[in-house]
Amino acid sequence: MISSNPTNTGVVHLVAPPSIHVGAPNHFGRTIPSLLLALAIEHGLTPPPPISKVILVGDASTKSTAALLGLPIEHHIAPLLASKNILKRQIVSHLKNDHLIPSRILCWSDELISQASATAAHLEIPIELISTKPSTLQKPPQNIDSIRVFESDDFDLWNEYRHTCQTDHLLTPLLDPRTPTPTERISKRTAINIDDKTIVIAAVADNPSHVDAREFAFLLGLLAVSGYQTLGIVPNTAKNLNQALRHHRGLDEPFRLMTTSEPLPHLLPLLDAYIHPTDEISGSTQLLDRYLERADIPKLNLRHSGKAGFSRAQGSAGQLLDEMDAIVERMKSSANSPHPVHA
Repeated sequence: MISSNPTNTGVVHLVAPPSIHVGAPNHFGRTIPSLLLALAIEHGLTPPPPISKVILVGDASTKSTAALLGLPIEHHIAPLLASKNILKRQIVSHLKNDHLIPSRILCWSDELISQASATAAHLEIPIELISTKPSTLQKPPQNIDSIRVFESDDFDLWNEYRHTCQTDHLLTPLLDPRTPTPTERISKRTAINIDDKTIVIAAVADNPSHVDAREFAFLLGLLAVSGYQTLGIVPNTAKNLNQALRHHRGLDEPFRLMTTSEPLPHLLPLLDAYIHPTDEISGSTQLLDRYLERADIPKLNLRHSGKAGFSRAQGSAGQLLDEMDAIVERMKSSANSPHPVHA
C-alpha cells in the first residue's frame, strides 16, 4: 500500500483537480494527479473513504471535474493560495470539525506541497508527496518525509533540491486506459455530428489552461489549407480562446473548433490524434503521453504552436503532413474493417 494506517486515525489526501471556470486567473489544477489518486483508491493501493479523507483544493468548478475523474467530492476547500497559512488554517479547521486526527498527509499535487507541509508541521504528522511536476516549485519545504516520482528528470531535480526520492512502479500501470470500442467511438462522434472523414485533433495538457487556443487554431488553419478536414478540441479554460475564435471566423471557418469542459478520459472516443503543447520532460508530460498512447491515440510530434512548429526545420511541415496522411489511412482502414457485434 502507498500509505499504511495502523491506528485508524485516517489518511488525508490533498489534490487539486483542473478547473473549468472560464476567465479565472491562475488555474493550477491538473488531470494526472487527480487520476492517479482516483486509481489508487479504486485499486486498493491506499485506504478508501471513509478511512481516508480526500480534500479537493480549488474553485467550486473543480468538484465537477473531480466527479468525472472518479474522485470523491465530499470535502472541498476553495483557498487563497497567495497565503499558505490561510490554506493551512482551512485544512486544520476542516479536520477538527470532523474530529479527525490523521496519521499522515498524502499530497498528490506539487503545487500544494508548501501548504500541505505547513499543515503537517502544525499537526506534527508525516507528509508524503506523489510528485509529477516539481518544476512548479521554486523552494520546496524541507519537512517532506517521502517523495515518489515517475521520471528521471524529476528524480534529478529533487536531488538538486536536496531531497531524496524513489521512482514509483505501482501507480504507472494503473494509468493505462481501455481503448475506446468502435461502438463508443461512433456513438460519441454521432452525438456532435462528426462524420467519418473528419480528423478530430485535441490540444491537451495536464493543466488544461496551459493550452494556447490561438496557436492551435493557427495550426488547424494551416492543415485546412493543406486539404485536411479537421475538428479541433480545446479546453474551455485555454489561453487566448477569444482570439482563436476570432481567427477561426476570419478564415471563414474552414475547420471546426470545439471547446469543452470534459476531462480527458471522456474525450478519448472522439479523438484521432492529439498535440501536446509543451516540450518539457516531467512525470506530468510523460504520464499524459503514456495515457493517450495506451488508448491507441497517435501524437502529432509538433507543438500545437503553429508558428513555432512550422518555423523550425525545413522538414517540420513535411513531417506533420506525413503523420496526418498516416492518420487518414488509419481512419480508412478502421472504417473498412467490420465492427464487432455486441450483445
